[in-house]
Amino acid sequence: MSPTKKHNKRRHNGFILMLMLVVMVVGAAAYFSVYAKNWLFGRDAEDYVLTMQSLQTIKQKLLTFAVLQPEIYQSDLISNTRTYKDLNRIPGVGYFPCPDLDGDGSVLGAETSCGNPRDVNDTTTGFVLGYLPVGFTTRHVFFGAQAPKQYYYVVDERFVNGNNVYNNGATGRYAPLNTDLTPASAPDSGSPPALPNNTVPWINLDGQDGYVVLIIDPGAPQQFLDGFVQDRTQAGDAIARIGDYLDRRFDGQSNLLDHNADLNRYFFSQSKGAIGVNDIVVGITFKEWQAAMLKRLCQQKPQFDLIDSDVNQLAFWLNDYNAVSNPAGGQWRAILNSQCGP
Repeated sequence: MSPTKKHNKRRHNGFILMLMLVVMVVGAAAYFSVYAKNWLFGRDAEDYVLTMQSLQTIKQKLLTFAVLQPEIYQSDLISNTRTYKDLNRIPGVGYFPCPDLDGDGSVLGAETSCGNPRDVNDTTTGFVLGYLPVGFTTRHVFFGAQAPKQYYYVVDERFVNGNNVYNNGATGRYAPLNTDLTPASAPDSGSPPALPNNTVPWINLDGQDGYVVLIIDPGAPQQFLDGFVQDRTQAGDAIARIGDYLDRRFDGQSNLLDHNADLNRYFFSQSKGAIGVNDIVVGITFKEWQAAMLKRLCQQKPQFDLIDSDVNQLAFWLNDYNAVSNPAGGQWRAILNSQCGP
């Protein structure tokens, strides 16, 4: 073979080796790019699953809190001595805690009453919101695994166990609260007027009305399409700093829409259609609340049937509501008889 042919062959072999090397590099880059994307997707999916698990756990704890209201509040612990409340002050089933506003994890002082009666012409009414109160413990419910300010919490104001807007004697609650939602009266001021019977909660999640409670994981702080940057180092209560936790929502042309931080009744969870929203939201619907309350009541119907139903003789949360003789009454007895069988 001539020197020229040998030289050309070496050049040809070198070109092939170089081409193979380029292909290997490009292939490796593509592989690791796909691997990285899949890894990141896997991490995002894993984080989402863990967040949903935490929110579902909180949801069940809140339902337990509501179902066991009579047991939780049947007594005060004073100097390590249990002092039983008057029977006419023990709340019935169904109530949730007020939100934590100052971010200390507890519901204290002015936070213990949180009314905001619904005005059908004002979408910022009918609910209250703040941080999830994780600092309290009871004989039945413990939120210690969560940190203060970790979650936002939205609740229909008729369903909170501290609401002095309604005139129910010393109970400080909306009553009667039951699965038929049969209100006794308007707020003390008479304005807005009392809601009609069977008026379900109007907290709205992703276009669906009927939520009693929402629990919101705010996700990581972000900068939005309009330039607003969330900053969670600023002082202020849960209402003042809501924009630093809950997200804004935009359309495809970057126009600001109803969003989680605008204090109205419409809320949105992370989805492809909710541009700008990385909040993850889990809720308790009114139907879920109804089912949980009825399950407890129906299981105890034989015991409840033995209790005097005359509110003039016995002020008790199961019995009919009476503003004077039984302000804690929930009017559950008729519902018990119609829903739970003989």
